[in-house]
Amino acid sequence: MSSSSSPYFRWLYQQQVIKYCRVAPISIWVFDFFLTLDDEIRLLTRTKRWGLTHVLYIPTRYFPIIGSVCAAYNALVTTRPEEACVALYRTAEIILYFGMLTSEGLLLIRTLALWHSQFAARKLLIGTYVLVAIVMFVCAVISSTLKFEGICGETDASVATALATRLSQVTVGMFSSAAFFELVVLIYTLLYTFGWHSRTGRIATTKLVVALAHGNMLYALSLFVASIVNITFFVLPLSDGWNGLFITFQGILHGVMASRILFELQVALSEGINLRILTGPGSRMEFASVPLNDSRADGP
Repeated sequence: MSSSSSPYFRWLYQQQVIKYCRVAPISIWVFDFFLTLDDEIRLLTRTKRWGLTHVLYIPTRYFPIIGSVCAAYNALVTTRPEEACVALYRTAEIILYFGMLTSEGLLLIRTLALWHSQFAARKLLIGTYVLVAIVMFVCAVISSTLKFEGICGETDASVATALATRLSQVTVGMFSSAAFFELVVLIYTLLYTFGWHSRTGRIATTKLVVALAHGNMLYALSLFVASIVNITFFVLPLSDGWNGLFITFQGILHGVMASRILFELQVALSEGINLRILTGPGSRMEFASVPLNDSRADGP
């Protein structure tokens, strides 16, 4: 009896861990939301009109929690109708795509602000982002064509396994493209930091540049590590259910990190430095007109 019940208890343990990993990111997001609510209100109400950064901020902030709620519902409610399960799976996939895309977009704008005077570097960075966005879009389209009924409904085990494998491959493609872009941003930020240091003998210049460089490193490195962890879990030959254990964590991490670093940048901009990139005047949360490498801005 002990040997026959052992697989059941392993399965029960696995389901419990998965449920915890689906619910825990939601609590992290809610906690961070209330901690930074005043910063968000300040960000969204202190300008007469919104810029590109504000438009990217909204899905980056709120899409991850929507996707996490869908994933938590699928994990916690086992008696859901098949149609609801399929709809939640599709919604979570779409949310994951747009949330990651807008988060990487914010990372792109921040990095462009560092390299605003280097046209070739900016062009290469924008081209990399467009390429990554196309790859992620293709992965999202492929994912939308999969028949999630094989996962949600009662079907042959081999069919469900084949579908789960296909979904894992598509998800790995999406995370790999995101990790590649995050690695590019890390390299760009390091090159800018070391380049400035070689020219001036100092690591950083204005508070704005410090906020941009430090935020880029923290943001991109955290997301890159999370992407690698997710890719590893999908590639490893784990039993069903363990592969996507940290997907919701990465989605929430995108939103939390992007929001906090944007709030930090808002504080730097409130010092009186205005930057505008890819947007028109009128918003204090837009990037680039003052040269970032102007040592005169350092003060005495």
